[in-house]
Amino acid sequence: MYKSLYITGYKSYELNIFNEDVKEVDFLKAFIKQKLISYIEEGLEWVLIQGQLGIELWAAECVIALKESYPELKLGIVTPFQNHTSKWREAQQAQYQTIVSQADYMNSVYHSDYTGPHQFQAADQFMLDHTDLTILIYDEEQEASPKYFKRKLVDFMAQTHYNCDVVTFDEITSFINDLQWSNEI
Repeated sequence: MYKSLYITGYKSYELNIFNEDVKEVDFLKAFIKQKLISYIEEGLEWVLIQGQLGIELWAAECVIALKESYPELKLGIVTPFQNHTSKWREAQQAQYQTIVSQADYMNSVYHSDYTGPHQFQAADQFMLDHTDLTILIYDEEQEASPKYFKRKLVDFMAQTHYNCDVVTFDEITSFINDLQWSNEI
């Protein structure tokens, strides 16, 4: 049973998604919800993110939506540093602020602005140290920023009893095909 998990993966632009109102986002959110529900029904209490665009913010929106049916579920946002959204477009910042306003916990690993990549590494380590499981949406066929976290995750798992659920594009595609056949979305 996992009490807390970290969910991460691709940023929206790494998936060539530049608009929140596309069918792909709906499919990914449906997939994430289904994945989270299976863990919630096993006792999951907390979902943590670092507040990155794409998978993490979509997962946060899923957690917020799932709280209606699972009020015990909590969302924590632990950013690598303060003001990490300062270079985002206005619409992205508004989406982020809406999520933050509904989070159960909000903090930063570094209580300063960006000073270097070590802040991202420290935030990754924080997530591993403070969760029981990571859901990583990542496919070896399309390397992008999640590859750095995956390396840290593999090393961490080799030294501890930590668990992960690596989701590939094949798994997501299969889910989407099933959804389309059943017309649930």
